[in-house]
Amino acid sequence: MAYSSASTELVQRNRLGLISLTFLLLLMLILAKVVQRQVIEHGTFVAMAREQHTVNEAVPAQRGQILVYDPQLKDYYPLATNVSLYSLNIVPTQVRRPELVAAKLMPYLANTGLEESDLLTMMKSGKVYVAPLKRRIEEAEAKEIRALDLDGVYLRTEEYRYFPEDDLAAQVIGFVNRDGLGQYGVEGYFNAELSGRQGSAQVEKSSLGSQITIGDWKVVNPENGVSVVLTIDRAIQYYVEKQLKEAVEKHGATGGSVIIMEPATGRIVAMASYPDFNPNFYNLASLENFTNMNISAVYEPGSVFKIITMAAGIDAGLVSPSTVYTDVGEVQVDDKVIKNSDLKAHGQQTMTQVLEQSLNTGAVYVVQKLGRFLFYKYLKNLGFDASTGVELDGEVPASIRPYRSWAEVDLATMAFGQGIAVTPLQLITAVGAIANGGKLMKPHIADKILYPSGAVSVDPQIVRIALKPQTAQLVAAMMVGVVERGHGQRAGVPGYRIAGKTGTAQIPKGGGYEARDTIGTFVGFGPVDDPKFVMLTRIDRPQDVQFAESSAAPLFGDIAQFLLNYWQVPPEK
Repeated sequence: MAYSSASTELVQRNRLGLISLTFLLLLMLILAKVVQRQVIEHGTFVAMAREQHTVNEAVPAQRGQILVYDPQLKDYYPLATNVSLYSLNIVPTQVRRPELVAAKLMPYLANTGLEESDLLTMMKSGKVYVAPLKRRIEEAEAKEIRALDLDGVYLRTEEYRYFPEDDLAAQVIGFVNRDGLGQYGVEGYFNAELSGRQGSAQVEKSSLGSQITIGDWKVVNPENGVSVVLTIDRAIQYYVEKQLKEAVEKHGATGGSVIIMEPATGRIVAMASYPDFNPNFYNLASLENFTNMNISAVYEPGSVFKIITMAAGIDAGLVSPSTVYTDVGEVQVDDKVIKNSDLKAHGQQTMTQVLEQSLNTGAVYVVQKLGRFLFYKYLKNLGFDASTGVELDGEVPASIRPYRSWAEVDLATMAFGQGIAVTPLQLITAVGAIANGGKLMKPHIADKILYPSGAVSVDPQIVRIALKPQTAQLVAAMMVGVVERGHGQRAGVPGYRIAGKTGTAQIPKGGGYEARDTIGTFVGFGPVDDPKFVMLTRIDRPQDVQFAESSAAPLFGDIAQFLLNYWQVPPEK
């Protein structure tokens, strides 16, 4: 029995030792793990914890404004700026009395297309999120909604690009899409400068997502966008758009456009196309209305191009205003017969009369003296070989085939504006060289860039001397004859010598031309002795008249009279 008792005690003692050793080993393992985590891997876990609580947030930059200078206000006026508005939101899971909430909200949703039954379905859906019920809510309406004090109803602040004048100069300005990117016009061209550079903020947040105010902050401040001041005169732009719209509607036309530029500087005073759109609600507009027809689409300009042909012929010394040819009403070129638009023969005519009567045969007479190479040289000198470089997104170059590929009939038709396609801005820039003593100016619509360090002006830029001063003077005098004695009489302004030229262009279609529809253009400048403006007016597909002398010319005359009165230019005669 003694032996058995001693043996049992030994077994128990061994078991106790084994258990103790096991616990000791476990303790050592735990301590080793703690040392590994707390000492060896300390940095790693601190970084993981920091990542879970640290959030990098973008800090948006404020977009720069698009401004014009208002001489009456003696200050800048915004055509594009930024505004904080509100969106109306609901969280269905938080709405306690759906019928009451729906009844109180419906008066504010009258124009959204949302029915009360639809709203009740949303609120009873149990969803955590639904799309905003309404956007662009102004402060006065937001205050009323807040006063309702409805559970589950929230107003969220949203930043918007805002255009105070709605559709004024819309195709010049462009718009900003939902991604904050400028599209078309100035918004598109200067998008990088207007956007600025966003900053960032590295902040610590709690497990619930709220910012820890005593946490570490690392902030990179945003660089706000610069503002752009335009050359546009707001009063002139408003008048031009009003008269253009009336002219288009009067003639049952599909559209039209106007450009007004200072010939001595290239400053664009007004630029308009109709139909247009409201950039505040660009998503409601037709896509084609975004296109600025003055820069983004080429067309065959028709007889206005005769002044380019005549200027080239005179500058090259091949004809003069008094040069005479015999007009028999038509001319054979290759296998084609080219006739005058009035289908008449006028007998002996001077080059001045060619412009006054808009004789196709006279333009062919001049261009055949020039030949392909010399004619192309003058087209290039006058800027038709490239885009103008105006500060607007979407400009396209002219459509001119290489001169070596021109057939004789191609050369002949280009003399009176067929078989060559240009933009209205290219055309008015070339005519501006005639008004400016032969100096071709680069057109510009940006007047200043307002940087934080100060304003930087966009100075006038001479592209090249395109014509001799004497050539410009002679052609200008010939263009006065068009207004005083020719087809451009309805473009005249009593008391002033206005130079100009009509153009009634056929519209290309399937290798030929449309049977009836035309585009009427008038381009000119005045007063001739000291031109304050060069202007192009265009009416597309007028239904009640055929020729530009009855559509584009009267529009030109009306706007020209307004300009001379607005600028208080004294009469010449």
